[in-house]
Amino acid sequence: MKLSMNSHVLGIAVKVVGLLVVVALVYLGYTVFSTQRGVEKNSVTGRAIESLVEQVKKSPTNAGARILLAQALASDGRLDDSVEQFQNALKIEEDNAAALEGLGLIAMKREEWRTAEGYWQRLVDSLKSGQFASQDQRLERAYYYRGVTLISLKAYEDAVLYLKEALRMKRDDADTHYALSVAYRELGSDSNQRKELETALAFVPTMAEANYDMGILLLADGDKAGAAELFRRSADNAPGRAEPLKQLEKLGPAGDHLAVAKSLQKSDTKGALVEARIAIALEPTNIEAARLVAHLLEGFEKNDEAATAYERVLQLVPQDPDATEALARLGK
Repeated sequence: MKLSMNSHVLGIAVKVVGLLVVVALVYLGYTVFSTQRGVEKNSVTGRAIESLVEQVKKSPTNAGARILLAQALASDGRLDDSVEQFQNALKIEEDNAAALEGLGLIAMKREEWRTAEGYWQRLVDSLKSGQFASQDQRLERAYYYRGVTLISLKAYEDAVLYLKEALRMKRDDADTHYALSVAYRELGSDSNQRKELETALAFVPTMAEANYDMGILLLADGDKAGAAELFRRSADNAPGRAEPLKQLEKLGPAGDHLAVAKSLQKSDTKGALVEARIAIALEPTNIEAARLVAHLLEGFEKNDEAATAYERVLQLVPQDPDATEALARLGK
């Protein structure tokens, strides 16, 4: 994911999410650490802020010192104080890139989209005429964040232009491809949305939002098995997110699909495979469904996919003799 401000100093990260809410800013005042570690972190941050305050007092016209203080304050959750220091830095250096980026991100955090757009535009205008603009990662981020901001403002066509500029500078950025897919979705361009989702997933196959949105497209295509697999991948990579789980629930119980798959095994192997794939997506630990998927794939001579399916069986039942024999048979 793209990191904000100086990337490694300020603890703000921006993550694009699907559906109608496009931007969720996550403050990295982490809860993943224990309470004691949180106390230690806050203590270190507090001491750093005190030191930076003293530095600013000694050198009030030093924009760099104010930037560092603003970043530390933002990391500590003191956004108003952070904004003040960033703005003070801009009074010293009118086009200070770090200050503009910091203010843009805080405005996004507060969902002040018009304000954020202004900061991103100023940053783009400031950087794009630079000697090494085409290699400037700050400019690439500015294009990306302005595009995301414009999506939130429902200015989708303009968002496409800025996101494409970001991709021109960094073509392998999955976040930007995903953001562009959202803009195309809102413009009603299914083909372009699909293309951008496919590209995002090629770079980051586990991206929960892209898997979910692609699952919705596959569902509309009538590919229930493919959609179920993507919804499962989305759910697995975004624990607690309700949307993919709701889509999986709509498909019904895994046992029902497994029963249909078994009944079709001799008369309609393609239909059996579809139902078995849905069953394993609904219930990933169902060993019977896992075996059936592997067996059917091998019957269709889809050897690579079959090998992957047998490896899944081995994950569920380590040293399973049938799966081990099958992998040897497939030369894996």
